[in-house]
Amino acid sequence: MRERLRPLRLLGIMELGGIIALMGCSGDSAVEALEPTPQPDEVTGTPIAFSGGLQEEQTVTRATPLQGNDGSGVTFFKVYGFKNTNVEYSQYQLVFPGYVVNWVNNTANSSTTNSSGWEYVNQQPLGQAEQTVKYWDWNARAYRFFGVAGATGTNVVTGGYKKYNEGTDSEYMAYDVRYEANANEKDKIPYYSHLWFSDGSYGQKPFGQPVELQFLKPFSTVCFSFIFEEPLKARETTLTDKYFHPTSGTSIKMKGKVTVSYPLTGSATTEAFFVDNEAEGPQALTEDYYVSFEREDPTNPLSDVISPYYQASPTSLNKVYTVLPVTGQGNYTMTVSVNGEPKTTTVPAAFMDWLPGYKYTYIFKIHIDGSVTIDKVQSAFTPWEDHSKDYTIYNW
Repeated sequence: MRERLRPLRLLGIMELGGIIALMGCSGDSAVEALEPTPQPDEVTGTPIAFSGGLQEEQTVTRATPLQGNDGSGVTFFKVYGFKNTNVEYSQYQLVFPGYVVNWVNNTANSSTTNSSGWEYVNQQPLGQAEQTVKYWDWNARAYRFFGVAGATGTNVVTGGYKKYNEGTDSEYMAYDVRYEANANEKDKIPYYSHLWFSDGSYGQKPFGQPVELQFLKPFSTVCFSFIFEEPLKARETTLTDKYFHPTSGTSIKMKGKVTVSYPLTGSATTEAFFVDNEAEGPQALTEDYYVSFEREDPTNPLSDVISPYYQASPTSLNKVYTVLPVTGQGNYTMTVSVNGEPKTTTVPAAFMDWLPGYKYTYIFKIHIDGSVTIDKVQSAFTPWEDHSKDYTIYNW
């Protein structure tokens, strides 16, 4: 007697950034649909259902809908799913071949496959294979899911199978997603999801429950600021010619191809992220971050700025750079003129790895010890109170 299959439900949560207006339809270019794998002819059970959410970077206590109540937001995403069929995870089977999941307004709980307004059954683009209900296979050894959201024809997302570490004991098969990412046009860039993995065992994400996909943009955010050992000295100290850059002289990556690699076999249970070596960007970050400024005479808009330091630019408030996530950058050097005298300090390579979805702040201290220098003082790491995202602060 064949064991009954139970359907699968997926829930999408998105990280990094507020709800955006990503226009598109199910026919827009995204990762190509894969050739479906024949499934058992079991047609009973609880159907899979989808929903989507968007996680604000600064709001970590709750998720807001991927589709805005006002009709804005991401209106569809594509989901891919695989199951491992043996204990060693060396064999895999395609379950979700890139199904389009569309937002259909005012349809929550209107069908067995629609629990919150998101529908995938018969949502396929014109000319593509019919999208049908999928079910849990209780005999599967593990499941792996990932997705792409907000992709449109203006930024083609491609995908393909790739074998890594071929011929070695650590050989594994992956599915790689690739697209162009431009930090200066981040609202136009598709989201990708973390890999959802579970073998269904105790402590793992349970089979038969909603699969929560966490989506994010392929970016990090970086800023730097200055503090003073003697705060009263700030009002009489000028900081000019700020130049925070890779010591090696390479550029800071802000535009280029990115690859998200999802392992389908083997022991790896998280995706890998890569930025092409040809990615481009500026040679340095040149504007520091501060939240406000103060004039010597608050009633005179032309009087001298004295805080956060003397003659700070009023136009550089809240300056945060959006960059491509990169690792292995090596050391960074900060050069700044303090009252016209050039000063430098180095940030070790260990603190210059930027991961997707993270925000990094580098704080440099201006010391007073008979002369003015910049020196490293401490390093601190501060996690969010809730959720997996972290806010990393480096004090220098």
